[in-house]
Amino acid sequence: MIKNIIFDMGNVLLAYTPHEYIKTVTSDEKAAEAILKELFYSSEWLKLDEGIITEEEAVKNVCQRIPQYSELVQKAMDDWHTNLTPIEGMPELVKKLKSKNYGIYLLSNASLRFYSYKDNFEQLFRHFDGIIISAKEKKAKPNRDIYECICERFSLIPEECLFIDDLQRNIDGAIDAGLNAHLFKGPEELNRYLEELNIL
Repeated sequence: MIKNIIFDMGNVLLAYTPHEYIKTVTSDEKAAEAILKELFYSSEWLKLDEGIITEEEAVKNVCQRIPQYSELVQKAMDDWHTNLTPIEGMPELVKKLKSKNYGIYLLSNASLRFYSYKDNFEQLFRHFDGIIISAKEKKAKPNRDIYECICERFSLIPEECLFIDDLQRNIDGAIDAGLNAHLFKGPEELNRYLEELNIL
């Protein structure tokens, strides 16, 4: 029996669209392409999620690769979180699941920046019983240890948990750790799936 729902954050609860955000930073297509590649899709971004590099170190490394865009790189880093918006229908789904007495948890690969924008989404995150952020734990999906971490931290039984993520590799990691898991394909599909399981 499922008693707990564990959500990923980016592109499950909150829309994360760097390719759209970068248009608010610069109208120079060449600069935008370089910053997307060297910052948002870089090894530094992954290291931020893993908690093994600071934002200052990440910016410095990126600027060494594309010094001509240094000012834009810093601006992009400073403000990227302002582009995050709740995915339509998901705050309502979380609230509904909470009203049915399911445990609601967050398991996200995210940098420490999360703690500076979390309060912007208080109406969403106030329903959560526990939060695990990769950078804080220095563990990241799809590695088994982060799934074990959330279960141990909040005394969850893996078989009683349903994990929802938009990346197949993270779904596979959860299943390997003994959790039930479902690939997120949008709010409507997820609602239908939860109804099929008699969770909703």
